[in-house]
Amino acid sequence: MGQYTKEKQSEKKSLYNNEKRNLPIIVFDNVEKKYHNGVKAIKNLSFQIEEGEFVFLMGSSGAGKSTLIKLILLEETPTSGKIYVNAHNVSKIKKTQVQRYRRSIGVFFQDFRLLEKKTVFQNVAFAMEITGASKKEITEKVNITLSLMGLSGKKNDYPGQLSGGEQQRVALARAIVNGPDILIADEPTGNLDPENSAEIMSLLKMINAYGTTVLVATHEQQMAEEMGMRVIMLNHGHDISKEKTEENVTRKEEVTENQEQTTQIDSPDASNEPVQVEVPVSAINFNASSVADDKNQIVTDSETEVDENA
Repeated sequence: MGQYTKEKQSEKKSLYNNEKRNLPIIVFDNVEKKYHNGVKAIKNLSFQIEEGEFVFLMGSSGAGKSTLIKLILLEETPTSGKIYVNAHNVSKIKKTQVQRYRRSIGVFFQDFRLLEKKTVFQNVAFAMEITGASKKEITEKVNITLSLMGLSGKKNDYPGQLSGGEQQRVALARAIVNGPDILIADEPTGNLDPENSAEIMSLLKMINAYGTTVLVATHEQQMAEEMGMRVIMLNHGHDISKEKTEENVTRKEEVTENQEQTTQIDSPDASNEPVQVEVPVSAINFNASSVADDKNQIVTDSETEVDENA
């Protein structure tokens, strides 16, 4: 994958006026993460997520999902390879710039991580307070976000007074209140029942419709299939999505080829109409004398049969 130059970065910034950018917002270029104990959590991983996409990151426990998220959030650094987020090579981001960088990424987890001694409003507002936003801006944005999450009537309640689904919606409101470019949801429905899970996924889809790039880490394959979004499938840190796609294409080609062969054998003419066969004219153009002789022979044979019966 190509390097992201300042020219490309400035090009990206100039496309904010309701134009469709479709530039990669997250890029992993041959990334590897090896821990001190020798375990390779990520192996030669390459993929890109376009701006405005909704992508599922799937894999069983230990597949590398959490490590991948930590690499994006700069909680871990890659052993080799390059990672670009919002056109920035993250390895070149200084420690003093990390917090500012993370503000462009909203994250929420399955365990909610809400502050128990703060109200719903205060929990969401806290995400803005650490950025230095004014009270007026905080009040306006928090109220709008809680309204989107269907929590306007709960803003003075404490987390302990809420259901699991409501707590998850508060966590989601806190993750998006600063208007991040990217939203990462780590197992967002892991502790929820099917009804609340469907509600959270519907909210994520709505957030994505506003232009936010959404990356959902999950092991729930059925949920991903029902959503019909792109899937990056990890297996021990290796992306097997392309392998599965190629395998499916090969199988489809084999099935199609077998169907064509069966059709040729069982049904030479799929239209079921009479088959017209060209026969040489000489084979059917009898002369008149031959026909007359045949008729006379038939009459003679008939008379002979009558005489014998008499």
